[in-house]
Parts: sequence; structure tokens; C-alpha cells
Amino acid sequence: MANSETVTAAGISGTNYEFFVHPIGTTYKPISGVYIFLNQTAQGQWNALYVGETSDLNQRLNAALQGHNAWPRISKHRATHIATRAVSGGLDARLKIETDLRHGLNPPCNDQ
Repeated sequence: MANSETVTAAGISGTNYEFFVHPIGTTYKPISGVYIFLNQTAQGQWNALYVGETSDLNQRLNAALQGHNAWPRISKHRATHIATRAVSGGLDARLKIETDLRHGLNPPCNDQ
């Protein structure tokens, strides 16, 4: 991955999480993490469209992207970028961050 912009997203708990932002289609290392699909306003603000977690960022966000259950909604909202954060500690650690962010950001493409 090339150098990228960073963004901070706040969970409902008040915890801030730092993410790296890349265009959709970027190749990632096959590591576990949390991701946010984004689009950008004309004023340069990032909008969170969908928050998810995966055991393999590259597989989920590249090879399996078209099969992602929320991809039709995400693409309809014109996502252009993905913010990613590596998370170690297994599924429980990823779900804790994902849930915190989903409730804090209330992204329109998550149906929970």
C-alpha cells in the first residue's frame, strides 16, 4: 500500500480510532482488521457508509468484494474509498471495534 491519508472515527463509547484511507481497489496485506466504506463531500468531509470487520482485509475488500452482502447498497451510495485499521486479538477484538463504530457513526448501509 502506498502512503495514504488518515482519518479518525469515533465510536459510541467516545473512543477514537485511527484509519488509513485508500481508493477502492487498493491491494492490502492479508491481515485482520476493521474497515469503513467512504465517500467524500464537495467540502472534503468523509462520510461513513458501511462499517465491517474481516480476518483478511485483502480477500474481503478485493477478491470477495462483489460478493459482499452490502455491496449493492455501498455502491449505490457511491463509495469511493475504504478506511482500514489492522486489529489483532481475534474476532472478539474486531467485533468490539466494529460494533462501537456502527453505533457511533450510524452508517446508512449497515442494516443492523
